[in-house]
Amino acid sequence: MNIGYLLMISSMIIWGSIGIFVRYIDQPPEVIVFFRVFIAFIVLGILKFTKKKDSTSNKLSLKEYLILSMSGLFIALNWFFFFRAIKVTTIASATMSYYVAPVIVTILSVFLLKESINKRTLIAVGLSFSGIILMTLMGSQKGSNFSMTGVGYGLIAAFFYALVTISVKKLKDVPSHKISLFQMGISSLIFFPVIKNMKRFNTLSLILMIIVGVIHTCIALNLYFEGIKRIKVQHVGVLSYIDPLGAVILGGIFFNEMPGIPTIIGGGMILSATYLILKRKG
Repeated sequence: MNIGYLLMISSMIIWGSIGIFVRYIDQPPEVIVFFRVFIAFIVLGILKFTKKKDSTSNKLSLKEYLILSMSGLFIALNWFFFFRAIKVTTIASATMSYYVAPVIVTILSVFLLKESINKRTLIAVGLSFSGIILMTLMGSQKGSNFSMTGVGYGLIAAFFYALVTISVKKLKDVPSHKISLFQMGISSLIFFPVIKNMKRFNTLSLILMIIVGVIHTCIALNLYFEGIKRIKVQHVGVLSYIDPLGAVILGGIFFNEMPGIPTIIGGGMILSATYLILKRKG
């Protein structure tokens, strides 16, 4: 199996576990996002300046710096709008609208990256998206606070997620740690004003926040970006559905949030789609 798929799946499994940690962090969501990116920025910065300079490394072009800056803005807006969606609508509708992202990635890859779409990829995207609908819409209890505004926020977040994927694909010659460093620095600046909403950190929240910043952001992003460079961007979109599937499984293990029949069926559809992508035939 192409190592790119292994890197991508690893990053999705890590991201699927983030809810376990965030659940116990006693801070507003926007503050968690800020410290998530800021801690990752600090760690990546330390690693960069303590690492021996590579004399063979090429300097980035103005175009690459521009794409890096834009990707940092995209990832910040992606997280911002997704948290906004969760705030104003049900988790189910926010998640369903957000996971339109792989479909957007697939469409954009045709126009921006000139990638072709084969029948297997189309089937995999359809299976994955149908699985998400079952898991989030039918597999969850309907809430009374459904809002089309929230769904709109989720779709905007999905669009920016797709742009992050496309922009990183265009940076295939740029080291992943450099991409992450730039993105986290720009995201930190964008989210800096939210620290006015910060509450006093307790010991547990501080430890979990560091884990989220280092493992779920710094390490997972590098795995994700390295994976993007090695596989078709359309496959990235489909494999990203492992993230919510992992979240459902871990929620059942750690919080006894056992999935219902629709969630199990939806998860099976997602795994089937992943198998279609991993089983590469011509």
